[in-house]
Amino acid sequence: MKKNLLILAVAGLALASCSNDETVAVNNGDAISFRPLMTGVTRAADIDAGTLETTGFYVSARKHSPDAEYFTDVPFTTFATVSGVKTWTSTTKYYWPSDDSELDFYAYSPKATGDGHNAQITAHANYKTFTVQPSTTISEQVDLIFANTNQKKKSTNNTSGVVLNFRHTGAKIVCQVKNSSSSLKFGVEGWKVGYLSPSGTFTYADSNTDGRNTGDGTTLTFGQWDSHAAASVATEYSSTFSKVDIAASNNGTLLDGEMILVPQTLTAATGYASNETNAKPNNTFIAVKLYILNNANSELIAGGGTTASPTTIWAIWPIGGYNWEPGKKYTYTIDLAGGGFYEGNTSVVPTGGTDTSLDPLLEGAEIKFVSVTVDDWTVVSKAVPQS
Repeated sequence: MKKNLLILAVAGLALASCSNDETVAVNNGDAISFRPLMTGVTRAADIDAGTLETTGFYVSARKHSPDAEYFTDVPFTTFATVSGVKTWTSTTKYYWPSDDSELDFYAYSPKATGDGHNAQITAHANYKTFTVQPSTTISEQVDLIFANTNQKKKSTNNTSGVVLNFRHTGAKIVCQVKNSSSSLKFGVEGWKVGYLSPSGTFTYADSNTDGRNTGDGTTLTFGQWDSHAAASVATEYSSTFSKVDIAASNNGTLLDGEMILVPQTLTAATGYASNETNAKPNNTFIAVKLYILNNANSELIAGGGTTASPTTIWAIWPIGGYNWEPGKKYTYTIDLAGGGFYEGNTSVVPTGGTDTSLDPLLEGAEIKFVSVTVDDWTVVSKAVPQS
């Protein structure tokens, strides 16, 4: 019977914080302007203040009461620093209502496909609904950010401009590895997550946030993502790179590649989809592309190729039983010392691939001794010479 090894795969969360310590800009005209709070958006490959200086963002405005369209999907791409504060206006100016009526604003970046900008936002049904399909090429994945602020009016906001606090709609996934073994070392060339939903629809719901906006103290919720495409073994997102050596007793190495994926419910793989050789996992997993060597003499223990020229294979660990939520960064830490499981059902002993439980890479590879015996003493009789 295959043994179900328990391998460490810890998910950690980090939610970007935001700050309201901003200087008020001076705007002496009547045109509507915005001051995005970019400290609510993390840096790295994500959208940041520098990105918006080049691309801008898109805004829809609604009359607050009674609800009515004021303008829709207007690009605010004209950037300037006014009195030391970054300010965005539209090329075609839009002005405050003269009766001082209140406006609600909804903003996002980047632009949707239908408007010729980004192929991963496959639909933009209205001012707050987006269908997102992340690219399988990590560098092309979209950090869709969204902001809402309500009941703004000319008498209050004409001079200062309107503050927009953008929040991430997606979930960020990163992976690091460690090696608690003193007898093993590893070569690593990639990592991936698999058996996922390839797309989902984000709909901003005012009732799902505190204070009906995305300002300080509010969050986007998992319930604002719906209409997910079915999870499939065919949906994988991977990062590959030049080989990284993971030495014995390594305390932690962050692997290259940060993925921005659709928030969704994860169900951990419990085995393979069938008892056929090379059958894939039956649900969600994270995987590392690796080979395993003896630390003392670099003898190949698991992987492809030979000891003289080892090659990597995918080893998986099931993940799930929770949701990826919008605006949260999940760091998976995998202890490679347990070896993980084969990605496909295998004919490795002792089962010959006749069941569907996961096959550990190191099962049957450990050195062990059985039928340990100790010989009886051999009795030797010797006469003692007479004195």
